[in-house]
Order: sequence, then structure tokens, then C-alpha cells
Amino acid sequence: MYLYLSLAMTVSAGIGFVYGLIRFFRDDSALYVRMIILSVGCAMFGRLFETLQYLVNGELGSGFHVGMLGIIGSFLFLASANFGQMDSIVDDRSSRFRKTRMISFAAPLLIIAIWCVIAVLNGLDQRTIPLGVQSLFIAMASYFHLKHLIIKDVQFGLIKAIRSYNLLALIYALLCMLEMLIESLNFPTFCIVIVYVLQCILLLVFVPVLERGVKKWTT
Repeated sequence: MYLYLSLAMTVSAGIGFVYGLIRFFRDDSALYVRMIILSVGCAMFGRLFETLQYLVNGELGSGFHVGMLGIIGSFLFLASANFGQMDSIVDDRSSRFRKTRMISFAAPLLIIAIWCVIAVLNGLDQRTIPLGVQSLFIAMASYFHLKHLIIKDVQFGLIKAIRSYNLLALIYALLCMLEMLIESLNFPTFCIVIVYVLQCILLLVFVPVLERGVKKWTT
């Protein structure tokens, strides 16, 4: 079952990645958008490794595997896009956004809390420690997604135009953590199927939703 779920994730991310390459890498598009497309590409390669691992060995194994680097790279690109390309535009570091910055920590705290549940129930071992590293990158990205979802838009509607994308990205981050939790605690099969299907849908719609928002920057 995990082979087919992982394959579905690989195909979904691959479709989103190729669509993004076609739409945004042929012209002088914003670096912000390109970084997000590369994020989807990292997710694709990470899931591709997992698919091959299931195909060859029948399981991922209990410790670190290369597929984790794909997920880490994916969220690193997401966080870098928001921090490096967008955050300085929408947040001037003044006191008027202090409350927004504080509230935004709710997302990474929830991410870390989920990992802590996994660590407490399973102990710190060769599986939970790499998941912890992965969780740190997910937490970092989730902070900016929540922040850019709730912050007051002061620059020509830049943030308002991509709020839908940031909401989807935040949900995706939470789903990745739920995937860890469900697989670590042996939840019923239908739970992991639901989480995988939702991730597939998000990977398919990331770029089109982002594209729709970015178009509003120039209209």
C-alpha cells in the first residue's frame, strides 16, 4: 500500500513541478515563485526515492534515508522564499506588527509539539531524531506561512494576492507532521490514506493557486 501512496505523491509533485517549470522558467518570473517551484521539485525527488525504496526493499527502514533530504529541501525553499523575498517587504520590524509576529509562533510550536509527542511515545532513536531535524525545517517554513496569512497587507496587495497559497502551504506542513505521527504510532490504514491523498491534492494545486495570485501583482 505504501508503495502506491508514495508513487501517487511522486506523480502529483512531478506534475506540479513540470507545470511550474513550463509556466515560470521560460520567462523572467519572480525568484519567489521559482523557489516555490523548486520546493515542489524537492518534494518530488524525496518521494521518488521513497517509492524506489519501497519497490526494492518493501519498506523505508527505521532510520534516516535520502528521501528525508527531499522534504527538508522542500521546506527550506519554502522558508527561504518567504523570508528572503517577501518578509522584508511586508514587515518593517516596527512595533505595529509585534502581535502578528508573536501569534505566528503558534504554527512552529504546534509542529514541534507533534514531534515531541512522537519522541515521548517512541523515544529518541535513529528514527525520531532525523524526524526531529525534518520537523525543524517544517516549523521554520510554517512560521512564515502563518505570518503572511494573517499580517496586514501594506504593500499594494502583495500578501493578499497569495494568501490562498500560504494557507495551502501551512496545511501541507501540518499534513507532513500528521504523516510522521500516524506512521510512528501505527494509526489505522485509512488515516494515512487520507493524509497522503490530501498531500497529493495540495502538491497538484500549489503552483496553479500561486500563479493565480501572482497574476494579481501586475493587474
